[in-house]
Amino acid sequence: MVKRYAIELDGHIYNLSGQNLAEKNRLQDIQGCRLLVTDFENSISRVMQVASDIKYAQAMVARTLQNEGEFDEPVSVITHWKKKRGKKNSEIFFTALPTRIYLQYLDRIEGHDDIVFMTGIFAVLGNLIQKIAPEDPVAVVFRHERFADLVIGKKNQFFFATQCVAFDTQNKQIDTLWETISREIENAVRENSINLKQLVCLNWIDTANDIPETSFPEITRYIFESEPITHEGKIFHVSFIRAVKLFPVFKAITHEKGRLIYCAEKISPFIITFLIAATIMFSFGAFSLRSKTKSLEKNIVSIEKRMQILNRSVSFQIKDNNPLPTLEFIDSIFSSSNLPSYKDIVNDISMGTSPAFTMEQLQARYLDRQVKISLKGVIHADFDKAYKGYQNLLSSLLTNGYEIEHNIFMTQIHSSRFELELLWRIR
Repeated sequence: MVKRYAIELDGHIYNLSGQNLAEKNRLQDIQGCRLLVTDFENSISRVMQVASDIKYAQAMVARTLQNEGEFDEPVSVITHWKKKRGKKNSEIFFTALPTRIYLQYLDRIEGHDDIVFMTGIFAVLGNLIQKIAPEDPVAVVFRHERFADLVIGKKNQFFFATQCVAFDTQNKQIDTLWETISREIENAVRENSINLKQLVCLNWIDTANDIPETSFPEITRYIFESEPITHEGKIFHVSFIRAVKLFPVFKAITHEKGRLIYCAEKISPFIITFLIAATIMFSFGAFSLRSKTKSLEKNIVSIEKRMQILNRSVSFQIKDNNPLPTLEFIDSIFSSSNLPSYKDIVNDISMGTSPAFTMEQLQARYLDRQVKISLKGVIHADFDKAYKGYQNLLSSLLTNGYEIEHNIFMTQIHSSRFELELLWRIR
């Protein structure tokens, strides 16, 4: 449900389906549940320190922005991160926009025929920093059309955020835009006394792979890994799509029904696992009861024979001990006894992995004569080793009789993530 995306950027709205990006007239023209990533009209994004308890940081930000003249109407504040600083101060990374416009966005997603989750561009950039910068500060800049969005931070800490704008998209104006971004980075480094390690650039379908210069030669500058996207018959290599797909949907904004459906979707595998375990336990219990019933039947027959020998006039009436109405169901379960156990599945996966693999999630659903397996994990290695190890895992699974229904391999800076949907069935 949440692996489909809509992107609203610079007055355009796009539907991302697989690797195809198509422009649409409005959100209602995009069918299906999805995550909407938007630049929020008339918004600003900042990292700000306020003299307030962390519980009231959003309200204090709204008041401060109005007092400084940023807005002349009621303001809504969307928090991406906040942290307590001492007893009376807080730091907050946020996107703010007029409440009137924010309510229009909420009406759009609530009025959609399907479930829509919504988040902002700066939330996506902040999440990317959390993914690629575990310790040292890193800057992420996303250029699209005549805009450049900048966030500087590290894991569990943000220092600076802003958007810079050029007058148009001519080369001279874009050069000026990059100079402005460079100055903002240099000022943020000095003001926060941080040692910036990386400058990560994200591109879009209308931007080239250019990288801003800085006065810090020790900063590593590069374009974040892109993926091929088809738009209007042309292929573009877009890195922003990668960042969007890394964003966790549970952090997005949606209405209550959408939140409930998402939670139900998340816990449904655990419910299914519980039901399977309960069914197996019931099956073994019923099988044990059936065995005991057969034993009792044999004992009764033996006693009857002895009574006949002793010429006792005792009559035994043996009731129909057809054990339980569920035995036919049990028989159908045992007819699939050739299916691999959960332990067998774990062993088969382990045979194709190395110490660099970390398994985050493994789910097995036992159906009629087949098992569906969902597997998610991380490979802590550079791209070449990670991809080779991933191919070895796929080859090992195929050799052991698994069918690969769906697989995703996502490359990050120091590690790679993968998702697999497998099928093992009795032929």
